[in-house]
Amino acid sequence: MDFTVSTRAIVTALYANLPANGSELVLFDLNRSAKLGPMLRPTFETAFDRLLSEPPRRFRTTFVTNAGPGTGEVVARMVEAGATTEQSRMLGLAYPAEVYSLSHVAIPFPMTDSLYGMHPGPEEHFGVHLGAIAARGEVGALIVTLDSLIRMSSNPFFPYLLERIEEGIGGLPAGASKAAASSTPLRKSPVGNKPTAAGTTK
Repeated sequence: MDFTVSTRAIVTALYANLPANGSELVLFDLNRSAKLGPMLRPTFETAFDRLLSEPPRRFRTTFVTNAGPGTGEVVARMVEAGATTEQSRMLGLAYPAEVYSLSHVAIPFPMTDSLYGMHPGPEEHFGVHLGAIAARGEVGALIVTLDSLIRMSSNPFFPYLLERIEEGIGGLPAGASKAAASSTPLRKSPVGNKPTAAGTTK
């Protein structure tokens, strides 16, 4: 769900043309427990189903979405390259109640980032905590647009990204990464065939 980058183009123009080379596409769903009612564009409700072809695919697909109706807790639903069976595991992470989706600029920043985090840490101070601002007032008084302040700028699932990076580093020769040696392998359990946009299985 991105207003700047075309996710569909990434799938159709890049991933659909890749050989079976160990690639993976990770998609972050919108927060389906956010209470926005008719303010959310209906097209995003079914975006996942329209985005990907039916498995098997030449690349691994991971879909991070709400674990169930009304909960912010998220689950990672995975289909391995060449497979049709979905595997799933809880991440122990949750969407903040006031966040309805990520943005591509949010992906590399933890929630504690001093500039972009929703809960900035005390390590550095840049004069303003952009990610923690909940601006209210007259728009003409600001030198920046409200769009730049309301857009999500940090990632509540950043610990999951670190885990996956360490998992990848773990494939390097012995001694290449001390962090990778302590990483925990993904635990998988079959739950169905295909993830839907609502986070359920068919």
